[in-house]
Amino acid sequence: MPGIAELQSIATLEAMASGLPVVAADAVALPHLVEENGYLYQPGDVMALAGHLTRIITDESLRERLGRNSRAMAMAHDHQVSLARFEAIYDEVAR
Repeated sequence: MPGIAELQSIATLEAMASGLPVVAADAVALPHLVEENGYLYQPGDVMALAGHLTRIITDESLRERLGRNSRAMAMAHDHQVSLARFEAIYDEVAR
């Protein structure tokens, strides 16, 4: 995900839910979606982006491990979990 204006990045979450590793620009909301499931790179650093992609493409066990971690992280963004989080925030603000 090379974009630097991602506020939630549904496309990244969809890829994660499909069990794919993530390589994303270190910008806005994207760092919150990358932990043990891929790599961040500084926006515009094409060499770092290429290095991360090459590492994932050429290492099957790494790709599988990162993909499993992506899937597990994506499950925490389930719509029911997100809705409950928003309800809790609204409830707290309303008090």
